[in-house]
Amino acid sequence: MSQRQPPTPNPTPRRQPPARPPRVDVEAPDSPRHIIPVWFFVGLLLLIYGVIILVSGLAEWNNPPRGVELTELHAPVWWGAILTILGGFYSFRFAPRRDETK
Repeated sequence: MSQRQPPTPNPTPRRQPPARPPRVDVEAPDSPRHIIPVWFFVGLLLLIYGVIILVSGLAEWNNPPRGVELTELHAPVWWGAILTILGGFYSFRFAPRRDETK
């Protein structure tokens, strides 16, 4: 009596990763890269929202909404002014500039 060996499963071939296309640089190798900081865009958003809130707060200064408590504090004017100042600071501080050292 001979013992039968269980059939060995066929090894599945490994899938090869897709070939990547060659990298092509658009810029010259010696040119510096200009990266715009994300804080510049954050500053723009704060500035835009601040102006919108400030204008809406000034528009409701003489005609406050009914049923809202503490309207005499004029919160939209204060928040709009704060956001406008912060947005202007961030936009100015992190604005992209060109190097003029060449």
